[in-house]
Amino acid sequence: MSLEICLSFIVTFLISLALVPIVGKISKKLGIIAHVNNRTIHKGIIARTGGYAIYIAFLIGAMVFLKTDTQINSILIGGFIIFLTGFYDDIHDLSPKLKMLGQVIAALVVIFYGDISLKGFTLPFLPTQISYFIAIVITIGWIVGISNAVNLIDGLDGLCGGISIIVLVTISLTSLTYGRTDISSLSLLLAGAISGFLVYNFHPASIFLGDCGALFIGFMIAVISLLGFGYKSSSFFTLGAPIVVLMVPIMDTLIAIIRRKVHHKSFSEADRNHLHHKLMFSLELGQTKSVLILYGATILFSFCSYLYLFDRIAATILFFTLMLLFEIFVEATNMIDRKYKPILTFANIFIKSEYLPSIKDSKPYRKIAHKAKKQYAIILLLLLGIVFSLIFMINNDNEKEVKPIRKVVYVETKNETETMENIYNQLKIAVDTDNRNDIGQLVGAYFICDYYTLSNKEVDQIGGIDYFYNNKKDNFKTYAQNDYYKNANEYINNHMNTQEVINYEILSYDKSTKALKGLEDYSYYDLKIKVYFNENNPIINSNETISTVTLIEKDQKFSVIAIEE
Repeated sequence: MSLEICLSFIVTFLISLALVPIVGKISKKLGIIAHVNNRTIHKGIIARTGGYAIYIAFLIGAMVFLKTDTQINSILIGGFIIFLTGFYDDIHDLSPKLKMLGQVIAALVVIFYGDISLKGFTLPFLPTQISYFIAIVITIGWIVGISNAVNLIDGLDGLCGGISIIVLVTISLTSLTYGRTDISSLSLLLAGAISGFLVYNFHPASIFLGDCGALFIGFMIAVISLLGFGYKSSSFFTLGAPIVVLMVPIMDTLIAIIRRKVHHKSFSEADRNHLHHKLMFSLELGQTKSVLILYGATILFSFCSYLYLFDRIAATILFFTLMLLFEIFVEATNMIDRKYKPILTFANIFIKSEYLPSIKDSKPYRKIAHKAKKQYAIILLLLLGIVFSLIFMINNDNEKEVKPIRKVVYVETKNETETMENIYNQLKIAVDTDNRNDIGQLVGAYFICDYYTLSNKEVDQIGGIDYFYNNKKDNFKTYAQNDYYKNANEYINNHMNTQEVINYEILSYDKSTKALKGLEDYSYYDLKIKVYFNENNPIINSNETISTVTLIEKDQKFSVIAIEE
């Protein structure tokens, strides 16, 4: 983890730490407080706009540490919309429909302006346009759902903030594993801002998040997870890993929906049957112990998600074990209904405990129970067979992914920059998963970043030449020496070669009409890409430039055949 990423966490933490008391005093003077009623568990006058301090601290950190592009801008705009929605609700109590409208608008901004959505989603036998439409609907549902799920767990001192920090740190660590320092930095910026607030929000809390904070945090976690957790291999990784990490708020929300449906209540009608309420009241653990237990559960699910990167079998076993324990807790505490106890009822066939629910004492049920006891060994064997079959399939899939028939190796440039290292790490993942679309884009991005970067070059060295098509390398070298690299040696000898690409933006990636003579049957692609320099580049007299790179896909390998500046 780089010093800058760690520093981003510290800076937003300190800003938030300083802002929270100020925001709390102003909120109390303005009367923006959490009102006591039969559903609340706090006492006294407590401000409910702690999310304001988090939002401001995050914005300041973003201005200092983030390099803006279309995606970042869309996240900031969407975050502003969701924050305003929550802030207005904290003051005037918005209706559920208007609250939902604000969330949907924020989601649409990041989807259509930032092009942040569920990637790689396709359904067999359906046109691409329909699959894309379904992916957009799922993306909106994901953003709105996670925003509300995080908001729903904001019921105990320090609960929402602590769980959000655990989730964001997990996202950051996972992203770093895949070289995505941008996602890691974005996650830790928010985690730092929440940490400064948590100092005042942990029991006994002197300030609450409010909807402005809880909705904003939920929105940001949902959108950051759509960036792919650092990997771009499939729809499963895009949402699968975040679902596991966010299992506590997601399951609490799903159970709340089912419970209110069973009891014919509106979803917007609050109650005291959430996870944290059951721990606090049913098990009489109090606020601090209840919150720490839910922290522990979130850490275990987060560990499960991270473990999946290295050992899929162990992660799968751990996940199903945690879900079984979670189900038992739901049944034991009557979270859905006092009659809903399928696992405990089934277990009592063999345990025969008076403290557990039992199957009705009727002839059909007795017959089933008697048969189950006789065939106990068979049932166990069947269950073991299913488990080992699943493990075998997972392991088999893993072997297929890790050991492709022919793995193309791309060269890693000597003295590569941090930006190039990030691209190369993504390229390795794309090659491992055989994601052809990502491979082409990443090869083009790596080439263009190496081509324009002089800070890592030696005399007569041409950037990107290793990624150029082998039969055309001499032509490319001649072109480069007469163009961008014409005066490169002079800069290098005078130690003035500080020009470096620090960020890039892919503008388009389409099939190309260009083709090499005699190789017309192969696939060609045009990649339009914009790069940003760390300083004004005197060669092109700008701190940014747009180029079009043409690539050929031949023998499962992508190579550059042309560059238009």
